[in-house]
Amino acid sequence: MKKRLLFVTQYLHTGGAEKSLLTLLSELDYDKYEADLLLFDHSGKLFPMVPPEVNVLPPLFPSFTMPLGASVPYLLRERKYRLLTGKVMAAALGRTGKGKGVGKRWAVYRHALPRQKTYYDAAISYLDFFCNYYVAEKVQASRKILYNHMDYGYSQEQGWPCPEMERRSFGKCDYIVTVAESARDSLASHFPEFSRQIRVIHNRVSETAVREMAREPVPEAEDSFAGITIVTVARLGDEKGVRLALEACRLLDQEGYPIRWNLIGGGPLESELKQRAEELGLSERFRLLGEQANPYPYMSRCDIYVQPSKTEAHCIAVEEALALSRPVVVTDIPSFRKQIDDGETGILVPVTPEGIASGIRQLIDQPELRVELTDRLERSGSRHAGELAKFCLLLEGEFYETVV
Repeated sequence: MKKRLLFVTQYLHTGGAEKSLLTLLSELDYDKYEADLLLFDHSGKLFPMVPPEVNVLPPLFPSFTMPLGASVPYLLRERKYRLLTGKVMAAALGRTGKGKGVGKRWAVYRHALPRQKTYYDAAISYLDFFCNYYVAEKVQASRKILYNHMDYGYSQEQGWPCPEMERRSFGKCDYIVTVAESARDSLASHFPEFSRQIRVIHNRVSETAVREMAREPVPEAEDSFAGITIVTVARLGDEKGVRLALEACRLLDQEGYPIRWNLIGGGPLESELKQRAEELGLSERFRLLGEQANPYPYMSRCDIYVQPSKTEAHCIAVEEALALSRPVVVTDIPSFRKQIDDGETGILVPVTPEGIASGIRQLIDQPELRVELTDRLERSGSRHAGELAKFCLLLEGEFYETVV
């Protein structure tokens, strides 16, 4: 008899967690498993990419990503009064506390969101915070697996997590999956009582799918540019270092380097970045292309790929750039030290505009180094090939690790 699995996440925008989940779903053995996918809402450019074998359940909270002004008439029309109350109260509560007010918002949502009636062999929350809380409290399953995609210490400094809620949800699950060793160590330092439940399964990409999608065309103007093309794929939030990228672009432009930097992604800093680029006269140098369901044609054609993040757990965009054999420049943070061998598979630089500019400058001034990095990546084998096997072992309760 097939094991019945439930995967829960918020939506399918173009983030690394969403791409990693779709890779996992595309490679599951459907002779052994039946998979239901429960989303808070059905938004996101990646939604059409859900494998046909997966049963997509009705959305849990259809107006989850709608702005409050748009969601009020929708929820009134649909007579979803409890969710309307929760949405309004959550918006107010989220502004009263530090950061996003996650714990206070869940205190509202937990009374508005329904329990799942189906009993599952395993329920997997694939995203932090609300998804973890929902699986812990509202789903019946023989085994519960909660994912942690962040550096918990950094996130706590920003006021995002709610340790009380994390502790409560971790106490109701069987395993906590982190996506990098550095993320595991950070989480274990904050919750040592749950160290024995923590496992590391790296985020993965389907290298075959990425390379195939990279063959699609890009606008003709992209191929006709004669200078150095740089690409970054990231959510436009401060933690992704996108402000640092713009300032690094300014430094390189002042030095006369013929660059064009394509920033792919959406997020809260989009308007600020556009305005700042205009003020600096860099609108044609530093271009915001928005979310792209398929960023790989841009990535595969770039001369240099840059990830300027201040924090990451395990960055999918960097894995994709490596799969496309692009020379990469990344900031010197713990997770990237695991993903990149400095000077061998990429360049590690300080987390400053000057540091990022210096790494790019090195690759522009030394084209032979770009060729060497590309050749080395093309000869390398598949990365993280055993991560799917780890996940399947976890479903059976047979994936063990040394206790942190």
